[in-house]
Amino acid sequence: MGVVAKVSGSTTAQTLPSPTPWPGVNARLLSSHAGLPIAPLQRLAHFSADDFERFTLEWAEGYLKDHLAGAFEVQQRGGAGDKGRDIVVWLDPPTASPRRSQIYQCKHYTTRLGAGAAAGEIAKLLHYTCLGDFPKPETYWFVTHLGVTGHLQDLIDIPDKLRQFILDEWDKHCAKAITGKGSVVLAGPFKAYVESFDFATFRIKQPHELIDEHGKTKYHHIIFGAPLITRPPVSPPPSTVAPLETAYVGQLFEVIGQELKIPVSQPNDFAHDSTCRVLFNRSRLTFYAAEGLKALARDHMADQGYFTTLLEEFSQGLFFNYSAAGASGYERLVDTIKAAQALQLGGHILADHVQAADREGMCHQMANEDLVRWCKP
Repeated sequence: MGVVAKVSGSTTAQTLPSPTPWPGVNARLLSSHAGLPIAPLQRLAHFSADDFERFTLEWAEGYLKDHLAGAFEVQQRGGAGDKGRDIVVWLDPPTASPRRSQIYQCKHYTTRLGAGAAAGEIAKLLHYTCLGDFPKPETYWFVTHLGVTGHLQDLIDIPDKLRQFILDEWDKHCAKAITGKGSVVLAGPFKAYVESFDFATFRIKQPHELIDEHGKTKYHHIIFGAPLITRPPVSPPPSTVAPLETAYVGQLFEVIGQELKIPVSQPNDFAHDSTCRVLFNRSRLTFYAAEGLKALARDHMADQGYFTTLLEEFSQGLFFNYSAAGASGYERLVDTIKAAQALQLGGHILADHVQAADREGMCHQMANEDLVRWCKP
């Protein structure tokens, strides 16, 4: 039997803790000197027990809790006395009876998980659900970093054969694996329970499925690197100003009104001035370009927080441009946009996806978030 890494040392249910950061991840994975990328499956296969524990916590917090259909509550239960449950996903509130659930047993072995080792975990579930310690789950998943042996997969694929294997091999693989305090005899009502149990409950979470699901979390690209993404063309802005544009458009009206020395509250107020018309229309176009960058972070990188940190980079890097003393609002706006085109973004994960229109649009995104005031009060 290989080395097993539980998701937690606790014996009782608890809220999922936040995963700890991966040590030296930026230098190791995101540096331009990191060399050729390592395929996600290959990287997963080389995880240590600690790495896999961190990875499964990220997966549980970022995927099971946020993306698994019907999930009501996700609990961490790994450790001695977990009764064969590392992670429990409850599909109903505690008041429901029966309360539906899914169970995930997360294992780190030095080799692929085999039928003998899996049998001991299956026996725990059979024993404790027969006693009524917790309800039978709708599904019970084995989660490993290397996958399972062909023999175990064959048994899982044909539930009747898996049941027969457990019955035949009980004394060898199951009897002493349940409580750690002696053998559990397969006889009488308990044997009848095992014989009637639905063994289609047991499933394998394949490593590639695990990676795909982890890919929907905000943690994925920190570990496995950013994907190659082809952005769709920027959609033109709507014909009328949308609610999400209110703040930066209001600031544009202030800039244009100050420049023309007239009150401005709508585009028709400056329709006679071609320079201001171009500024306004271009500003809306580039704002939506940056919105596309935000969507890329949200949809393809599963974390809009990347866009937020990028916005902070622009806000910090352009401070002396948009806060220049003695300048008009128009001068601050134009100077900030020019400086944005040359701003160094370092190793930010979105840096390779930032286009010229995005850089200009980020200036309007800053105004929309009230990070800048072009016309100082």
